[in-house]
Amino acid sequence: MRRHFLAGLASLILFHLASTHSAQAADIRYACDNGTTLTVAFSEAAANVTLPDGAKVSLPQQASGSGFWYSNGRYELRGKGDEAQFAIGRMAPANCKVDDQPAEVFDRSTRAEVDVPAGETGFDMPGKLTCLRYPNFALKQLDLGEKGAAGLFIAPSEGPCKLDSAVDRKIVDDAAGYLWGAVGPYAVFRGADGWNGGMPFVVYDARTATRLLDDIVADNFDSLTLAGEELTLRYRRTYGAECSLLADPQGCGKTIREALGLAPDRAMPDCRAAYKPAIDADPKAAKDIEAWPSVIDYPVQRQLTPTGTKLTPVEGDLTCRPSM
Repeated sequence: MRRHFLAGLASLILFHLASTHSAQAADIRYACDNGTTLTVAFSEAAANVTLPDGAKVSLPQQASGSGFWYSNGRYELRGKGDEAQFAIGRMAPANCKVDDQPAEVFDRSTRAEVDVPAGETGFDMPGKLTCLRYPNFALKQLDLGEKGAAGLFIAPSEGPCKLDSAVDRKIVDDAAGYLWGAVGPYAVFRGADGWNGGMPFVVYDARTATRLLDDIVADNFDSLTLAGEELTLRYRRTYGAECSLLADPQGCGKTIREALGLAPDRAMPDCRAAYKPAIDADPKAAKDIEAWPSVIDYPVQRQLTPTGTKLTPVEGDLTCRPSM
């Protein structure tokens, strides 16, 4: 609900600016797939962008046949609705969306972003290094303008924002595509791609660079709470079943309840509305489409410590959609 509200708010703001020529600016926060965030103040003639390192740039509005387009030649912001692309020079643009992730979910950090010349990146192309500094450690992300970070590192908190092979501990993990944030001693990395509508993530102990957990969150975390060494994560978890709730609601429902540790009488969602667009697009294949495996999002609580983790389903609605 919060995502739809913010996405709608962004669209309404842009529509208002385009249709009434209001000079009043409105701040919108975007989260980008390279792990950075942007804050944009849209006005009648320009988009004033606050970059991850705090620098501000003003991008004049450009003529666009659809959506919005702002550029000053070096920096460019294009988009429509709650989605945007942000590009710097010749680097590949980052895909961004209106950010409805509360800042309070992760610990506050000091963010820095520096250019790294070709050669120093370890590749034959230049890149950008993003550093998130916490009291006891730092997280670094090397970006070459391609999908997925070229390098993710856990490093000491002190020292400049730069690559340092002597102290940087590189995270080599297929599920770790970008930095996400940290809570206490726990560092969270998210995937470079979504999976069946959810986002893969991994949690590491930043003190030992040990992988503690991997899972898939539907949208964002509801809360991340630290008490001593125990981190409690509350979120909607994405689960891919091997059966179809639409084709076999009784049998598949029983299989899902057993796989997820749900009560035998836990209500299963009605999947027909989620399958309907695909069926309407190809009515002759309706039976085949109805048999597509179902993906379930359901609320969970997970306790995590350096020595183990416990997953518990909690009260709340389950949702269903066909696998992608």
